[in-house]
Amino acid sequence: MNGAAGGAALSTLGLISQMRERGIRSSVVCDSAGTREERQALVNAVDGEAVFTPLYWWNPKIRSKTWKRPALEARQLLRTGFRMGALFEIVRAARQWNAELIHTNTILTPEGGRAARLMSLGHVWHLREMLGPDQPFQLPLSGHALGAYLTSHASLVVANSHASAAALEDVLPAERLQIIPNGIALGTFEAIDRRPSGRVVMGMVANLTSRWKKHLLFAEAARRAPGPEYRLYGHAPAEGTDPYVDEVRSACSAAGVKVMGFVEVKQVMSDLDVLVHTADGESFGRTVVEAMAAGLPVVGVAGGGVGETVIHEKTGLLAEVDSAEQLARHLTRIAADPALRQRLGQAGRQRARSEYSIDACADRIASAYRLARATPVSSGATILSLLGVLP
Repeated sequence: MNGAAGGAALSTLGLISQMRERGIRSSVVCDSAGTREERQALVNAVDGEAVFTPLYWWNPKIRSKTWKRPALEARQLLRTGFRMGALFEIVRAARQWNAELIHTNTILTPEGGRAARLMSLGHVWHLREMLGPDQPFQLPLSGHALGAYLTSHASLVVANSHASAAALEDVLPAERLQIIPNGIALGTFEAIDRRPSGRVVMGMVANLTSRWKKHLLFAEAARRAPGPEYRLYGHAPAEGTDPYVDEVRSACSAAGVKVMGFVEVKQVMSDLDVLVHTADGESFGRTVVEAMAAGLPVVGVAGGGVGETVIHEKTGLLAEVDSAEQLARHLTRIAADPALRQRLGQAGRQRARSEYSIDACADRIASAYRLARATPVSSGATILSLLGVLP
């Protein structure tokens, strides 16, 4: 795992519990990032079979300025023991716990694939990111080079949406790529007892440091569609520490948007009448499905995973990517029409149940595990790969 927090971690924790019910025991090697509480929750989920160690991320330097990249790479190599420490921790843990399969929960950490090759194990590599030069995530390999690398290091690549899979469909053999939407424990959100406050409340949920979430687009759409109460939820650093976050705060203040900080997602869904999601670089959109399960309509953009999770005019309203004007029209329309909000919300809840339950996801992942175990990646261990000189 690339961390004990975030959407990928939540999806993986849900899978761990469901896999246990299917007779599959999980152990975890996780990057050391995250809070003590988050790491402890992960330890508890796997009955103590967890190791925390720095993992090599092969994407952070790609979007940095050219002159910064050598320093960033050097820091990564030092913290991972020139990639040897991360690799050996995975191999040691896999041997200690008699692993029969390795599952990497993000495309951004390559060590699971290297360990699987070294041990001749099956490897499921999860793609939960939007890849490409115009997308939030870029890798040092692309095109057919990336396809060849994944083919040699993964029994199966599982993409969490058609949107995320699009980057690999032309470069990866069809039998090596499956699309399995993330699964969510919907009961928590279906049980929310929402009581209308008398004023329509619309909100966006996105940590303010994640620039690709497009908080400024939300603020601009809110400015153009006055009337409802607008809220922005998510972690934010202190004022003066991040110019982008300061710009978001200023834009929200000008548009009358309340910056709420971090609030537990269940409480957020209880407070809102409409969820707004402006990012087109989202591979899935966990928050969108949680809102749908809570019976909330969604106003989003027709791009990325959200553009396929939300069905326009059935479970929500979709605007063109980066169109504040069209978003504002949708916000104005849905704010003025309670019957529309109810119809979209009810249809969204039904779609969440039929397409995005944790049970359905776990069944499909269990099938992927069986396939991966039957097709382990071939051993490619050489002295150069063990030393981290080659991928």
